[in-house]
Amino acid sequence: MEEILIIGAGGFGREVLWTINDCNEIKKKYLVLGFIDDDKSLHGDLIDGFSVLGGLNWIEKNYQKSISCVIAIGDSLKKKEMVNQLKKIDPTYATIIHPTVISSKSITIGEGTIIQAGTIMTINIVIGKHVHLNIDSTVGHDTVIEDYVTINPGVHINGKTTIGSSTYVGTGVVMKQEIKIGSESIIGAGAVLLENVPEKSLYAGVPAKLKRKIK
Repeated sequence: MEEILIIGAGGFGREVLWTINDCNEIKKKYLVLGFIDDDKSLHGDLIDGFSVLGGLNWIEKNYQKSISCVIAIGDSLKKKEMVNQLKKIDPTYATIIHPTVISSKSITIGEGTIIQAGTIMTINIVIGKHVHLNIDSTVGHDTVIEDYVTINPGVHINGKTTIGSSTYVGTGVVMKQEIKIGSESIIGAGAVLLENVPEKSLYAGVPAKLKRKIK
């Protein structure tokens, strides 16, 4: 079995644990060692039966190559920052895919990516590293989702879409086909996206419009 640490002991960390447990119901694959979180008030707590072992210093002292990590942090930029902090350890990252996910065989998925229950992915899709595809999302043909992107629940991505690295897409966003979203952008919850989004831009509304640039 693959030993695994969940980095992030918040709500999303618990959802990732649920996904891992569901995977183990189909085939015993993962042995969860516990959670890692820099919030010292959580250290020693039990979360759904698993201990919060400590912060990143725990990994620095105890990490072995037999252990895989998965980053359960929703914020795209904080997720990227965490990967950069862990570079000196150079851990192995697990890719977690819920057993209810429907997908074709023509999909490439990078390490550390988490794909949650009910997601549907069609054909010729490229998904980068440390991407989060949350529950009940759909991804259309010939789409590229770059590293560190977070897709929240119920997002519908049409065909030939490109989502730049470290972008955060809010719950319930719908976008038309052939959309290009620049890196480090935010699409507000419930938005209907009908136009391309420049990098570092906040778009929201129906239809979605530029609200401000992100510094």
